Amino acid sequence: MAPQITETIFALGCGGRLVAVTDFCVYPPEAKELPGVGGYFNPNLEKLTALHPDLIILQGEHEKVDRFCRKKGIHILHVRMDSLSSIYEGIYKLGSILDCPEQAQKLCDAIRGELEQIREKTAGQSRKKVFVCLGRSPGSIANLYTAGGPSFVSEILQIAGGENIFSDVTQPYPEASKESLVKRAPEVIIEARPGEKITDVQRRQIISEWNVLRAIPAVANSRVYVMTEDFLLVPGPRVGASARCLAQTLHEELAR
Repeated sequence: MAPQITETIFALGCGGRLVAVTDFCVYPPEAKELPGVGGYFNPNLEKLTALHPDLIILQGEHEKVDRFCRKKGIHILHVRMDSLSSIYEGIYKLGSILDCPEQAQKLCDAIRGELEQIREKTAGQSRKKVFVCLGRSPGSIANLYTAGGPSFVSEILQIAGGENIFSDVTQPYPEASKESLVKRAPEVIIEARPGEKITDVQRRQIISEWNVLRAIPAVANSRVYVMTEDFLLVPGPRVGASARCLAQTLHEELAR
């Protein structure tokens, strides 16, 4: 019932045991061939009933699905994968319930190794102050949402050689005012639009909308980037790929 869970199950070699995924699961390609059962806010309980699953795996808590599972006698597992430590914990938990603890250990070791390689490559680079925009009102710089200190986005940004300007905020995904953005003066702005199909014209338009904040160094120096990689905000096995993309965006010499 979450993309990171689906990706982890496939990465553990257990994709063949899945009977359904959410409507938002797009990786690996085989996941898109499975029936969709809605998402966190609109779970399709009728479809779940018809599929007769032995186990439903959820990200976080969900009282509606919990009640459904209790009523139907379906085993339920809760994981909470949204920081690097909890990603590893979630992988171990899934490896345990799916009887593949060795694969879980190998997967965690591989992720740690990949992140360490990126950390080593960016260690000697100058650290840029970064604002990560996770959402805003269409066509305007309003209702800005970003990543706070507890989020995995902030953690991989640090590994990628950046400094999250809102790392001191204790909420994982807080709203940020334009005033606070001007005050914190990011040198780089990364607007995350994972999975969106954006033309060059649309990309230029998105970037130009930031010109209302010309006082910010990132805008003044044309360092506003739009990133559309589908894995960018998925706290699962591909966090290393997310960190690498961020590193190459912040330090262009690493992309060569």
